[in-house]
Amino acid sequence: MAKFKDYYAVLGVSPRSHARVIEEKYWERAHELHHVLHIEPTKKLQKKLTQINEAYEVLGSPHKRSAYDRKLSDVIEHQAGMHRPPTFLQSFVTVLSKPFRPD
Repeated sequence: MAKFKDYYAVLGVSPRSHARVIEEKYWERAHELHHVLHIEPTKKLQKKLTQINEAYEVLGSPHKRSAYDRKLSDVIEHQAGMHRPPTFLQSFVTVLSKPFRPD
């Protein structure tokens, strides 16, 4: 399984942050790295700028952010060993998918 990227940590914001705060932090970090890259271009800094751009691409879009937050929630629950109980529909499908055997 691929390692899940924590885009909130990349931008240095909280998952509860408002979209405006995320945008401000993105511009701050990108501007800072952009100037450093012009002085001393390295692959490490280029990779970091790419990560920041990727994080903002996801967190800057409300639809992508909500999908990311759901995935992040699932990853955190999986790592903690917590599993959600199946929904009624999932239970119903599980029951119907098993062959019926009268006793």
